[in-house]
Amino acid sequence: MLISPIPRDRIADAASRTAAQGHLARFRSDESGSLMIFSLMLFVAMLFAAGLAIDFMRYESTRAQLQHTMDRAVLAAASLEQKQDPEAVVRDYFEKAGLGDYVGAVKIEEEKSSGTASFRKVRAVAGATVEPIFLNLMEDVFRPMRWSDEALGPEHRFDSMPILAVSTAEEGISDLEISMVLDLSGSMGDPSASGDTKIRELRRAAKDFVYHMQCNPNATRGSGEACEVKYGKVSISVIPYAEQVSVGPDLLGEYNVTNEHNTSFCVNFASSDFTETGLSTTSLLQRTGHFDPWYGRTSTPDEFPCKVESSRWIRPLEDEYTELYDVIDALEPRGNTSIDLGMKWGTVLLDPGTRGVVDNLIAKPVAEGSTETVIDAVFEGRPYDFGQARNMKAVILMTDGENREQHYLKPGYRAGPSEVWHYNEPDSGKSVLDVYSVYNADRDQYRWVDEDGRDYDRYDVWHESVFVGEEECSGWGASRTCVGPSGEPDQMTYPEVWAKFTTRWYDQFYWLDNPAGEDGTAVKNARLQSVCDAAKNEDILVYTIGFEVAKDSYEEQVMRNCATTVNHFFRADGMNLSDVFGAIASSINQLRLTE
Repeated sequence: MLISPIPRDRIADAASRTAAQGHLARFRSDESGSLMIFSLMLFVAMLFAAGLAIDFMRYESTRAQLQHTMDRAVLAAASLEQKQDPEAVVRDYFEKAGLGDYVGAVKIEEEKSSGTASFRKVRAVAGATVEPIFLNLMEDVFRPMRWSDEALGPEHRFDSMPILAVSTAEEGISDLEISMVLDLSGSMGDPSASGDTKIRELRRAAKDFVYHMQCNPNATRGSGEACEVKYGKVSISVIPYAEQVSVGPDLLGEYNVTNEHNTSFCVNFASSDFTETGLSTTSLLQRTGHFDPWYGRTSTPDEFPCKVESSRWIRPLEDEYTELYDVIDALEPRGNTSIDLGMKWGTVLLDPGTRGVVDNLIAKPVAEGSTETVIDAVFEGRPYDFGQARNMKAVILMTDGENREQHYLKPGYRAGPSEVWHYNEPDSGKSVLDVYSVYNADRDQYRWVDEDGRDYDRYDVWHESVFVGEEECSGWGASRTCVGPSGEPDQMTYPEVWAKFTTRWYDQFYWLDNPAGEDGTAVKNARLQSVCDAAKNEDILVYTIGFEVAKDSYEEQVMRNCATTVNHFFRADGMNLSDVFGAIASSINQLRLTE
């Protein structure tokens, strides 16, 4: 059989196809370079991400520089110590930062007192744009896909990135309400570490304080410097306390108080009264009895828990530091210590519930026909609401010791008829003696006694009658004179008894009970802490001063606990009391600046 040879061109084609198939097979099976495309895509994405980061870093850097410059500028311009024009200060800050072209509107609000700024508010606006680099490239990439304009609209083009910086700063002096609660207990008459008496050191320190608060915080009292504090910005109430707080007739007259007597002007509080800063003007308050629980049975009553001197009356919302000088100079020490009562009245005069009382005293003349009122009209609307903007309230509570016994008359001994009767008995025609008869209910009989409580007839004799005086005669003939009983026996009221005798005179008669009770240190410390907590809950600043109290003593701890923080408590002695009051004044004045 003859075999025909295969044409050479067909052999070449077959070889070519076989080679191509081999290349395709090898291409299919060869994995080298398979990640190249993915890597290229990832690289492009990374370039875009890095580009975006760079654009946003440029944006944020410019924005931060603009905002930082703006904040510094408005703070400097708003400072009350800034003497340059506030707008010029803002623009100067931007010029020096190389951003002068970016400043827009600058708005200034300002209040002045005696030519000096007391409030300033500065608001400024600045704007800039950052032209992105990589965002523009992205726009060029995506524009052929008709994504940029059609999908997002032309307003989303990446031509520029706008920056707006707005900043507002204000600095002002807050309206300030202060209660100075000052210890006038007997120990304040003792010598201090300075060698002078404590009360004299207190007078000096307190006068420095009111000068700094109501006149010039940057000058020394007596320097002659002009006052910088705007009149009517700072009200100061002075609350002297000892065993009691003598409120005074004008202020106490605004409250609903029992009327057993009108000799003195104090009230007794219940423990529940110390859980809040205010005091109701409608709820009935118990007037403190005018009695002497201290002196002996033969003494004339003189050591009253509620003092009668007008120098001890509360001085509410005083407006003039020079008048406060006189008030402070008149303070005299005497009596026990009731820090809780002082603190209570201190918070009452800061509580907005007292506003009606203040308004009434603004309308009340100090005397009939006088144009001067108890409280100046500049303080109308005070005490302000708690939390009111640009208002601050503070108590300065000072003591040299601890809470001591507070005496009060027990119920049943405050008013009404007593067991004591009074009668005028002639004394041999020469004078009239005061004779007293004390009733014993168990015996239904009377004991006749003299002013000292001794038996009038010198015998331990009980009588059926109150007292029956007999006519006493002397002389003979035409010169004979007789003096009869002077009037009828008079049953004394309890207030009349306490005006004439001490409670110890009354208590010497074994059939009568002790008419006086007392609240001790523990009770009063608990009450003090309650009213301090109530004040702090209302954001009243409480500064406390332990004047020559023993270091780390319980007394010191009580005052620390009362203060707003431990840093608001100050230890002081006669050498540095003025410095302590000065430090408190500086603290308050700095806090008054609102930024």
